[in-house]
Amino acid sequence: MNKKSLVLQTTLELITKQGIEATSLSEIIKESGVANGTVYHHFKNKEEIVTELYLMLTQDFGTVIMRNTEEEDDFKKRFSIMWYNLFYYFINNPLAFIFSEQIARSPEIPQSLKNKSRVYYKEIESYFRTGIKNKIFKNHNTLVMEELFFGNVVSIVKIHENEEVNLLDKHLTQAIEISWKGFLRD
Repeated sequence: MNKKSLVLQTTLELITKQGIEATSLSEIIKESGVANGTVYHHFKNKEEIVTELYLMLTQDFGTVIMRNTEEEDDFKKRFSIMWYNLFYYFINNPLAFIFSEQIARSPEIPQSLKNKSRVYYKEIESYFRTGIKNKIFKNHNTLVMEELFFGNVVSIVKIHENEEVNLLDKHLTQAIEISWKGFLRD
C-alpha cells in the first residue's frame, strides 16, 4: 500500500471509531506511521484527507451498486443485482458501512461535498429515471428513490451485523421483493 493510501486507510479506521471531530491530523500521522512531510505532500490538512476519503468511498458505492448490471437485463433483475452488490459490499467492507452510516450522512460533511459526489450516482439515477419513464416505477423524486433503495439494503445489513436473525438466502430474496414492490407503479 502506498503512503497516500495508508493515510486514507488510517483516517477511515480512526474516524469510524471516534468520529471526524475527535480525529486529529497529528493522530492520523502518528497512527499511519507516515512522516509529516509525506502527509503534507499529499494533503494540505485533515479536511482535505476527509474530502478525498469521502469522494473515494462515494465513488466505490456508485460503482459497486451498478457492477454486473446490463441495460438489456429486465428491471427487476437489475434491481436484484444492484441490491446484492451493495449488501455484499457492506458485509465485506465493514468500515465502509460504518463510514456510510455515521460519517457520510453527518452534518460534518458539507453539503457542497455531498453535491459534488452526486456524479458517482448518475447510473443509479438513470436506472430509476428510466423505470419511471417506462412506467415501471412510481413517479417519485429519484434522489428519494435512491435513498430508500440504499436504506432498505442498510436495514438488512444491520440485521446481519447484529445477528438478530440468521439471514438465509430466502430472507435476502424476501427483502429484495419487498423493496422492489415499494417502487412499482400501482
